[in-house]
Amino acid sequence: MTFRQIVGKNLRYNLGRFFSYLFVNSFVVAVLFLYGSLLFNEVLAQNGSFRSASPYIQAAAYAILLFSIAFVAYTGIYFVKSRSREFALYLTLGMTDRDLIRMIHLESLAIVAGSMVFGMLSGLLLSNLFYMILGKILGFTGFSYQDIYYIDYRTFLLSLGVFILVFLFNMLFTNNFIRRLSVVQMMKSSSTKGISKSRPVVGAAATMICVFSTFFLHEFLARSEWARDLTDSQPVLIPLLTFFVVIVSLYFTIAFGIDILRTLSKRFPAFYNRNILTFGSLSHRFFSYKVTLYIVSLLIFVGIYFMGMGMSIYTYNDKTIEEFVPYDFMIETSGAINKITAEEIKGLVAGAGGVLDSFSALKFASSQNFRNSGDGLTNYYLENYRDSMIISESEFNRHMGLQLDVKPDELLLAYNVRGTALEPVTFDTLITVEPWRQGINRAESFGANPRGMAAYAATLGDTRHLTYTREKTTNIYAPFINSYGNIEYAGVLANVIDDQVYEGLKAETETAYLFNLKTGDGGQVFAAILDGLRAINSADQSLWASSSLVFGVKDDVNHLRPIYKQERFDVAFGIGGFTFFAFGFIGFLFLLSSGVVLYYKIVTDIDEEKDQIGMLKRIGLNNKECRSYLTTHLAILFFTPLLIGITLGTIYMHAELLFSPYVGYMMSFIWILTGVVVVLDVLLYLSLRKRFFREVEV
Repeated sequence: MTFRQIVGKNLRYNLGRFFSYLFVNSFVVAVLFLYGSLLFNEVLAQNGSFRSASPYIQAAAYAILLFSIAFVAYTGIYFVKSRSREFALYLTLGMTDRDLIRMIHLESLAIVAGSMVFGMLSGLLLSNLFYMILGKILGFTGFSYQDIYYIDYRTFLLSLGVFILVFLFNMLFTNNFIRRLSVVQMMKSSSTKGISKSRPVVGAAATMICVFSTFFLHEFLARSEWARDLTDSQPVLIPLLTFFVVIVSLYFTIAFGIDILRTLSKRFPAFYNRNILTFGSLSHRFFSYKVTLYIVSLLIFVGIYFMGMGMSIYTYNDKTIEEFVPYDFMIETSGAINKITAEEIKGLVAGAGGVLDSFSALKFASSQNFRNSGDGLTNYYLENYRDSMIISESEFNRHMGLQLDVKPDELLLAYNVRGTALEPVTFDTLITVEPWRQGINRAESFGANPRGMAAYAATLGDTRHLTYTREKTTNIYAPFINSYGNIEYAGVLANVIDDQVYEGLKAETETAYLFNLKTGDGGQVFAAILDGLRAINSADQSLWASSSLVFGVKDDVNHLRPIYKQERFDVAFGIGGFTFFAFGFIGFLFLLSSGVVLYYKIVTDIDEEKDQIGMLKRIGLNNKECRSYLTTHLAILFFTPLLIGITLGTIYMHAELLFSPYVGYMMSFIWILTGVVVVLDVLLYLSLRKRFFREVEV
């Protein structure tokens, strides 16, 4: 028999195992191709929403690259180790290490070629569905499938390049594996590949570290003060290291959990004896179990987190867009910028064929809000990067249709963000009244040289300022103004004060024109407003050419672009749509990969399980008892990582969403997602269990 005949027979004999390995690698190539097509899409790159969402998309791309490298490496190493008995047999029959490596290289070339061909074909076919789904998500922004379908040459280079590099690493590992081990060691490695010593002390310590690190990271993400204080020196590095500790310690925690289960079960002899085969399998395959449980748990955890994050961004936009942008249009003046009258605005709207439903010219004075609490005096702008303004009670009542009565010594804090309005008043307030730029300079000067409230008030001199005690201060939520932003909006604070106190300030006032359209084309009306304001500001068409609205400088005309709700809606949901799709795709990928890992392990372990079932039958076990053992064995592999992954995923998602008063609303979607994941996992379990029973003949 020639060398080529041996290779051919080997391929035919292990066709099922090779097919599963080919499927796994083709899956990775297709995933890299699909996401690469999004990453290098020149058509989408021209869209402002895509550019705004690109940091999220790039972050997801790095996650996919790391996943692909780890996934191909893991499956390759497991594939080689599962064939160690076969390799030992070839060496026993007289094949040299060099011949065996040549045979494996030929097999690898066939697998690489097949994976690249099938992966690319799958990627090209699935890319149509990929972009159809993206087109549906972004349909309201004017995109369609035909508009955005684009495949760049870099997509091919990314998917093939990463895959080939990782496969070369696998081949080096295989060469080293064969050269280092003797025939006897190879024969043993197949049957002892799961055996590992338990380390209860290390496991117990790792479990405590894992629990504390998870709790600390939850509190940090939830913006807990004590956790934030601990990370003041390194606000990025410490949380990242903590997350790394969670990931590493989880491996030992799972191993410790297996140890605890085995130890506790021995205290209940009846229970232990009924499940002695399962506990024996846990002991014999300790390493294999903990590695598989660890990998699948991480995949489910990351999948739940990414899908939940994408879903929460999208649902948060849907829930808050009306809160942050309650009016169809807003034009804000600042000094000589946007110096337009109410009559001129109404003329522009009518000239564009629009009919107004409501119109309000809100008068206000720019201010800086300082707050004195147990932690000392702080500046509201520096702490929250949000504007504050002073409005008289009569002006606020007229604008909002209210009948509030604010006494001369009272202060009403009106927030246009519902969550902020729910915070208790635990501070005294000092308000300086001055034009916007002077106020910003004052805030930055204070930030460089902070001091107590009394000492700071003494430095104000002739600067107009007001002070209020916490007992005389109340807060409310009021949608009194539109916020600037694209997907993250900067809230605005209105300091509502008594009319006589306001008149005594003799402050320079600005105006925010806020109005809703009853009938007419909003886009045409907005275009007319832009053109009218460009003429007033002596600017050409390049002014406000971009729809991006970034909270920033009020004395720069570029930052005082009028706000149009529909445009904000399109931009916010465009960005939200891209991030939802990107994160949803990567989350789906990780969840799907958890099923692929389980499928791959079951397929590669079928021969070993078949031998074990044969031995069990020889000692008197019937098919029903063998099926009961296998059912428990598979249930541990499927549902233990599901429980761990969902627990970690929902803990961190809950922490991420605690900032919002809509945490319950957004978490409801996360729970629906986890329910779907559970159902799919059960269906996969039932499907693979049926195949497993058939393959091992029980």
